[in-house]
Amino acid sequence: MAGPVLGRPPSSAPTAVDFDALRASTLPGLLLERARARPHRVAYRSKELGIYRETTWRTFAERVAAVALGLEAEFGIAQGDAVAILGDPCPEWTIADLAAQALGAVTYGIYPTSSPSEVRHLLLHGGAVLVVAEDQEHLDKTLAVLPDCPRVRAVVLIDTRARFVYERDAIHAFAELEARGRERLAAEPRALAQRVAALRPDDPATIVYTSGTTAHPKGALYRHGAHAAACGNILAHYPSLLAGEHRVVAMLPLCHTMGRDIAITMPLIADIVPHYPESIDTVAETMYEIAPTFVFTVPRYLQKFAAHLLVGIDASSPAKRWAYRAAVALARRTLARRQRGGRSTPLALADALARALVFRWLLEKVGLARTRLVLSSGAPLPREVGALWQLWGVNLCEVYGQTETGGGLISGQRAPLPRPGDVGPPVPNTEIRLSRDAEVLVRAPDLFAGYWRDSEATRAAFDDGWLRTGDVGEWTPDGALRLVDRQKDLLITAGGKNVSPSQVESHLRASPFVSEAVVVGEGRKYLAALLELDAETVAEWARAHGVLHTGYASLVGSPEVLRLIEGEVGRANAHLARVEQVKAFRVLPRELDPEQEGEPVTPTRKVKRRLMFERYRDLIESMYASDEERRITAEVAGLVTED
Repeated sequence: MAGPVLGRPPSSAPTAVDFDALRASTLPGLLLERARARPHRVAYRSKELGIYRETTWRTFAERVAAVALGLEAEFGIAQGDAVAILGDPCPEWTIADLAAQALGAVTYGIYPTSSPSEVRHLLLHGGAVLVVAEDQEHLDKTLAVLPDCPRVRAVVLIDTRARFVYERDAIHAFAELEARGRERLAAEPRALAQRVAALRPDDPATIVYTSGTTAHPKGALYRHGAHAAACGNILAHYPSLLAGEHRVVAMLPLCHTMGRDIAITMPLIADIVPHYPESIDTVAETMYEIAPTFVFTVPRYLQKFAAHLLVGIDASSPAKRWAYRAAVALARRTLARRQRGGRSTPLALADALARALVFRWLLEKVGLARTRLVLSSGAPLPREVGALWQLWGVNLCEVYGQTETGGGLISGQRAPLPRPGDVGPPVPNTEIRLSRDAEVLVRAPDLFAGYWRDSEATRAAFDDGWLRTGDVGEWTPDGALRLVDRQKDLLITAGGKNVSPSQVESHLRASPFVSEAVVVGEGRKYLAALLELDAETVAEWARAHGVLHTGYASLVGSPEVLRLIEGEVGRANAHLARVEQVKAFRVLPRELDPEQEGEPVTPTRKVKRRLMFERYRDLIESMYASDEERRITAEVAGLVTED
């Protein structure tokens, strides 16, 4: 077992990442090392019954040891088994994950928003022999498909407050499992260390399933050492993460690569302290209370937080609105000068004052006033959203990675307050090249180990040792990577123009009133869009403007709301070339729900385009009735009657 892979020399300057040591490590081994080196330091905090409770590294390791011994004794979990975990972020998710890995098992998470059929598929495909479910909702999904999953020996339930409904032999309480393991641990205090010593760095650690926008999700296999080193790439690319302790909020699903990185793996190799919210519905409250110094998130959260702030500004007093607009005007000028490489001026002093008096107050509402770094990944970040956060003074960098990169990044913006529009230069130990058709190809020593039980897909993912990302990219003059679109998603209009739908969709989603946008136009004369309203912000706008409504459906049918969205589409078009502009739109009649069977959106809310086009074919066709057809229809309206 290697010694500490990160440390602080006497000068207190951050050290470089020791990639060789990381590649020689295992995740449970890193946990034991943290517990030995800093037993009384805080490993994580979790909110329970309104109070944040601290857990030290020693206690964390003891809980992992107890659960590991419980899993071994009660269910025979051993090398080669697979354990599935279903639920929202909580300490027990992480403990179960590391405990199963300590026994040599491979773990994998199932998205908490997965439908029962998706749960069934993942339990069968992953080969789980045990399921850890967070609460009643996730237990219900598991029980619904359990008869179809004969390999599953038992279900361990974390939150047992509703357990009286499920008195079955196959259901076991997490707390009771941990208590039985703790009894064994008292007699075998070195039991965990002995089992971890048998692990090898190249042993399978976890499977992370892709979103599955075009087919069933594929399981990307991560090995212990390579996954730890891949996370080390993030730290090496952003050395400020090695300077002092950072507070983070576990807001993303732990089955997601980014969620796993921030809450499980990165805390094992850097001073990053996760904070678990009491409920996934209280993430905004947790952000406000914790005031994280580091945020690793997806564009959707950044967009929703910004939207709520903008709606709040619109509803504030005239004096506050004037102060905000004046501060934005100053910030826009100084940020543009800074991004051009200009030096500070007396204007910058006024801008600093505006930030202290206006933007700090604004950012405190969403918990970002003390944030030193925000990384956005998982989907394209609308330029307008990125620019807005930077105007407010948030150091937001867009980064680029995939599930197949093993938990690490491909590239990431570096400079403080970088100009939106690219995803930065390559991270350490990573090579990028563009193929003849501009596909982004990646080569690195710490990529995923292949797709679980799918050797054919694994072979197809590589081209002579280079990972095929499926993304189309280009280089900027200063050596940064810019993503154009998914290779298979580029569409060609009737006029023969190649258009990137994701670029257009990013501009549309930049509106605080638009939650999702899907652009169509393959073989058509112009582009059109299906839009999902952001129900919360549109409802707030409706209340402020006296528009009566009872729910999403009534908002969709409101002429005032449709005029609002028409204006938002017009603002998006102002940033687009003529061929990219959206000429027609329709609002979806109901909100997209990833938990419903057959919904055209994945558990991570990525759109399944083919299914979306099939589901809303009539809406799409209604946007392409020709001018001639509309003219004739209008001319004969009222003259044609049914027989």
